[in-house]
Amino acid sequence: MVSAGRGCHLILSIDSSHGTSAAVFSNDCLSFVSFDDPFGHAESIGLAIEKALSEAQVSVEQLTSVAVGRGPAPYTGLRVGMAAATALSKARSLPLLGVITLDAIAYAAGEKDLLVVTDAKRKELFAATYKAGKRLQGPMLLTVNALGSYPGFDLIEQRCNAKLIGSYAQMALQSGIDLNELSALYLRSPDVTPSAGKKVSG
Repeated sequence: MVSAGRGCHLILSIDSSHGTSAAVFSNDCLSFVSFDDPFGHAESIGLAIEKALSEAQVSVEQLTSVAVGRGPAPYTGLRVGMAAATALSKARSLPLLGVITLDAIAYAAGEKDLLVVTDAKRKELFAATYKAGKRLQGPMLLTVNALGSYPGFDLIEQRCNAKLIGSYAQMALQSGIDLNELSALYLRSPDVTPSAGKKVSG
């Protein structure tokens, strides 16, 4: 069984921005469980968490924090993961870390000039721009036709998942990046105002 030593973070990360996934991190990714059904979030979230903990040989009592992807993403899926993470953090009195999914994708891609997009449905994209690891614009909604308005940025279109969320959360904890903002980013009704840009890497 894994033990979180002094100064070591043991993070359960959860994401339901597209599919449903959970992961456990302690320096490295100890486990990652993902379900791709875009309409089965409520049915899959508990199983994903249970399997991720079991495969990592970690108990809920050992966790030091819970990280959750807070979008931007469609309302139906996103709220399931956020509700599960909130309930678990409250039940176990654990810190809850909110991660913008586009930030997590950008961090995994490295400190480049990036235009990161994910599918927002309705022929639109959730998007943000990054330069040298810092978010410049977004999260925002773009049409596909608007992608040409960002010359000089490498386009990355990728789904987020709990492994990316956990990796970013672990880096943020080590770097002192504030992840206390927990409002969901739907960018459509119900509208939530995106937070100001913050550094993606320390």
